[in-house]
Amino acid sequence: MGTADHVRAGYDGAAAGYDLLLRRNREGAHRLVTSLPPGPFPRVLDVGCGTGFVSEAMARLRGARDVVGVDLSDGMLDGFRARLAAVDGVAATAVRADVADMPVEGGAFDAVVSGMAFHWFPDKPGAVRAMARALRPGGVLGILTSGRGTEYELRDVLAAMDPPAPQPLIDAFALVQRDQGEMDAMLRDAGLEPVDVWTETRLRVMDPDAFMDRVYAASGHLTLGMPEEKRLALADALRAAVRDAAGPDGFAFTFVKLFAVATRPD
Repeated sequence: MGTADHVRAGYDGAAAGYDLLLRRNREGAHRLVTSLPPGPFPRVLDVGCGTGFVSEAMARLRGARDVVGVDLSDGMLDGFRARLAAVDGVAATAVRADVADMPVEGGAFDAVVSGMAFHWFPDKPGAVRAMARALRPGGVLGILTSGRGTEYELRDVLAAMDPPAPQPLIDAFALVQRDQGEMDAMLRDAGLEPVDVWTETRLRVMDPDAFMDRVYAASGHLTLGMPEEKRLALADALRAAVRDAAGPDGFAFTFVKLFAVATRPD
């Protein structure tokens, strides 16, 4: 799934175009935030904050006034700072750190949120436990992540290439994605009480080149450990294969959003 350095480098490189290419993540952030139980949520921790889609929604819709964003990528944190600076009355702190060693106070946050980052956390049960520790008693955890089955059409394209793509890229889909039962179990194991865990599944169709631009913005770090010549050749071959797999309206793929909301017992 890439080392922390690869993740950081990948998202630093993608930061400039991230908001445009991944604009649907903003819609998911709104859906997550509006699904949280009643607040108040004045103090919020956003884990894997990216450019701040979820934090902005928490500030504009749920009354967040002190927001801490944690991310590995300096480029993403720059976007987070800029986005939150445009929201009046919000104090935003950006922290470059991994979820496993966040330098944040335990039991201090009214809400901990994570939007479309959780699937890249190598130790997912450990990540849930770390986020749970940051919650005050009665606080709320909200996670939006990639659910089981997302973009399996791309996985099939990778597997059918001749020569086939490296096996770790094919295996990454199963490694990073989770289903409702797995998420529910992680929440309970972290001492949280699930409020709701659900998926929303959509069939989408995109221009194949636009689709691949989006894929590389979100997951380009997966190939950063390869020799540069081999990495570029794979990118060209995969883009051509996705074009070949596209229909007259574009490349059709499934996207599964997995939502989870839980509370820390009083």
